[in-house]
Amino acid sequence: MDDKILKKYPFSYDMETLDNELHLRGNEAMLDILEPIYEMVQKIAIPKAIYFEAQITEKTDAWVKVNGVVFESELLRGYVNQGDPVFPYIVTVGTELDDYAKTLKDSMDLFMIDEVMNLLVNTGKVFVADAVKEVSGWQSVKDYVPGNGEEWSTVEQKRLFDLFAGETAKIGVTLGDNYFVLPGRSTIGILSQKR
Repeated sequence: MDDKILKKYPFSYDMETLDNELHLRGNEAMLDILEPIYEMVQKIAIPKAIYFEAQITEKTDAWVKVNGVVFESELLRGYVNQGDPVFPYIVTVGTELDDYAKTLKDSMDLFMIDEVMNLLVNTGKVFVADAVKEVSGWQSVKDYVPGNGEEWSTVEQKRLFDLFAGETAKIGVTLGDNYFVLPGRSTIGILSQKR
């Protein structure tokens, strides 16, 4: 497997962008809370991602196989054909930022760091999607995230995680209880060509 590992994908937001993205509507009190938190994020955050090219090795009316592993996602099945390339990926804010978030106690601080971490994950997803489009030559991609828009069993989330064959340790990601990806602000999915 030829994993692509992004040890620190780039991010940069000014306060105006954060105000818009976090829907703070120019609220000065909220921005005053956010500013020192984001300054700390800039100093310590090392968001990471990993992805690789896989293949739809088989497809039936009930499931598809990615590199020989069965997935019953109706959405994925509806967009791919046997032989198509797909790109499993994981994006994480990183253990550094997750550890910092655990030190915060104030409810507004916790709200702000949570929102910033969500923004970082979304930035990472865009970064990975752009990298996949460049490698594959696709104009656009379709993103399948377990549990987003349809039921994917936790068993299938584990199967998806296991496709990375232990390489997830390189970005500090593990599976926790009920097969949730850890650190908590991490996401796992599959990108395919959007037709």
